[in-house]
Amino acid sequence: MRLAKAYTAQPTTITSWPAGSRGYRHFSLLGERGQGAERAVELQAVLERGFRLVVPLGELRNRQLWQPGWQQLPPAAMQIIPAIDLLDGHCVRLHQGDYDQVTRFSDDPVAQALSWQQQGARRLHLVDLDGARSGQPVNDAAVKAITTALSIPVQLGGGVRSAERAEELLSFGLDRVILGTVALEQPELVDELASRYPGRIVVGIDAKNGKVATRGWIEESSTEATALAQRFCASGIAAIISTDIATDGTLAGPNLEALRAMAEASAVPVIASGGIGNLEHLLSLLSLAPLGVEGVIVGRALYDGRVDLAEALQAIGEGRLQDPSSASMMA
Repeated sequence: MRLAKAYTAQPTTITSWPAGSRGYRHFSLLGERGQGAERAVELQAVLERGFRLVVPLGELRNRQLWQPGWQQLPPAAMQIIPAIDLLDGHCVRLHQGDYDQVTRFSDDPVAQALSWQQQGARRLHLVDLDGARSGQPVNDAAVKAITTALSIPVQLGGGVRSAERAEELLSFGLDRVILGTVALEQPELVDELASRYPGRIVVGIDAKNGKVATRGWIEESSTEATALAQRFCASGIAAIISTDIATDGTLAGPNLEALRAMAEASAVPVIASGGIGNLEHLLSLLSLAPLGVEGVIVGRALYDGRVDLAEALQAIGEGRLQDPSSASMMA
């Protein structure tokens, strides 16, 4: 078998890659090991040169697992959307939605928002935690200041439970508003707002063990998250934000099976939320892109420094390092 200088890992299932590749797609050939039935090759990830993989020659011949050369990913890039969770005017993160487990990251939401924009973010995600819990608009001043300061689109969820509140938030300069609790309790209101404001209404489906949770994750319903997604297939909403409460804020990785089920149930784009802790977690989402997962919201990992926004954008966003030109790859 004549070996190529480069190989592209192929997804073996919608949420799985060849054994050990951990989501990296493009690999360079470093050399061979062993002889006869024990013959294998050592590959090095283009995106992370410190990551190496030994692949038996028999597996390398399987074109469902590996293709010689570098193949481009689908042209659509995946959005990486930094999150700012607002609690009493401060930037915080909750652990698994628990208001008793709060980490404060910044006392200046506007400065933080500007920082994400300067680092290359194309959209910002705001969560009004006070609004989600109590329905009270405690953070409106901060929201207005952020939309005034930024030139990129800003979306917000948390406590949007009436048409009047949605319209008020849109008047603040928000690009989109996210409806969560009301999507379960008053789905016809979502239909009405989506018709009135095309492309500006998003449904947020927060789930625990596959069931929809509402009111700041305090209450758990008996409704299946996928069933709620199907309810809005023809409503004209812009997207569904799918949050897995069990992984949110844990940095343990996204729930790929739940995201796959949501994407298969939804007729509109899905944005993943919850669990991102490193670059490999972001790469793992690329296997779901063909099903309509078009973006991911990242919070704690950015604030902790576990994910660098510029590197993440290069990995799965526009101009991603996983898809350099053929010439630059072979240089």
